[in-house]
Amino acid sequence: MASDPVELFHASPWVPVEWIKAHGVEPRGLWYSDELNLGPTRASAGTCAFAQAVVQFAETHPEKAVLLTTHCDQLRRGFDTLADSPPGRSFLFNLPATWQSSVAERLYDSELERLSRFLLALGGHLPAPEALRQTIDAYALARKTLLAQAAVCPARAHAEAIARFHWTGPPASTAPSAAAPGPSSAVPIALLGGPLPRAQWPLIEVMERAGARVALNGTEAGERSLWTGPSSEVQVPADAATLASMRLWLARSYVRHCVDVFQRPNTRLYAWLKEHLAARAVRGIVLWHYVGCDLWRAEAQSLREAFGLPLLLLDAGDASPASARDNGRVEAFMESLIQRPA
Repeated sequence: MASDPVELFHASPWVPVEWIKAHGVEPRGLWYSDELNLGPTRASAGTCAFAQAVVQFAETHPEKAVLLTTHCDQLRRGFDTLADSPPGRSFLFNLPATWQSSVAERLYDSELERLSRFLLALGGHLPAPEALRQTIDAYALARKTLLAQAAVCPARAHAEAIARFHWTGPPASTAPSAAAPGPSSAVPIALLGGPLPRAQWPLIEVMERAGARVALNGTEAGERSLWTGPSSEVQVPADAATLASMRLWLARSYVRHCVDVFQRPNTRLYAWLKEHLAARAVRGIVLWHYVGCDLWRAEAQSLREAFGLPLLLLDAGDASPASARDNGRVEAFMESLIQRPA
C-alpha cells in the first residue's frame, strides 16, 4: 500500500519547487488550498490577511511542514510566531532582495543547500543530478504551456490553472482549453499586486461583470510567477553534471528571473510590465494589495507615472473577494475607462 507523499506547503512563487520535488517532497503552493482561511482574523488593523491566513494554516496543521520566505515582512514576522511549532516542521527561506550581483546568487545557492538538509529530515532523499535535470525540464515545459495559454484563456480559468500548477506541479498542471477570453467590447485591464488565493478568484468575475477583460494577471502567483527566458537560460547546460553545479545553476535562474515588487531595484518589474501592458493593449490597472502591504501601496503613483494609465488601488478584503463598496469602485473605474478614448 502506497504511503501518503511528503508535502511542503509554501506561500511564494520564488521558492525552488524543482529542488523540493527532486528531493521526493511535493511542493504545495497555498494559493490553491481550500484550507487557507481568509475569514475574520484576530490581528489588529494593518495586518495582512493573507500572511495571517498562512500562519494560521501552519498553527492549525502542526503535522504539516511549511516554508515561509523573507520576501514579505509580514510572512517573515509570522514565521517567528511558529517558534513553538513541532521541531523540524517550519523553514524560513531567505530570498535576496538585491539581484544585480553574484552575491545574491551565492546566497540563494546556500539557501538551497540548507533547504536540502531540511528536506532530508522530512523524509526526502538527495536527488541524482539527472533526476534534478528532468524535474527542471518538466517544470520549464509546464510554465511554457501555461504562458502560451495566457492570451486566449478566460482569466479566471487561467488563474486557476496557474494555481493548480503551483499545487500539483507538472504534468498535472495542464492549462485549460483555449476559449474566447471575453466579449470584444470588454476593456482590457491588468490585475496587478499581491497574492490572489482561491477565495479571491471571484474578484476577476466582479471586474468582468463591470465591463473589463483581465488581459494580464500580474498578481503574485499569476503570470509573473511563470518565469522563463531564452532556452540557453531555461535549460540546464550540459556541463552542469554534478549536483552542486546544477544547484548553483538553479539558484542563478531563480535570482535572474524573479519579477517582484520586493526586489531592489525593482526595475525588472517595470520592464516586465512595459512589455506585457503594450502586448495586451491594456487600458487600465487594478492594483490589488492587502492592508499592511506597504510595498505595493507605495508603487501606485510610480505605476501611474511610468505607464500613463488609469489605476485603481483596491484593498484586499478578508473573507469576500470584494465588498459592496469595492464593487462600486470597480464599476465606477470601468465606466471611466469605457468612456475614455482608446
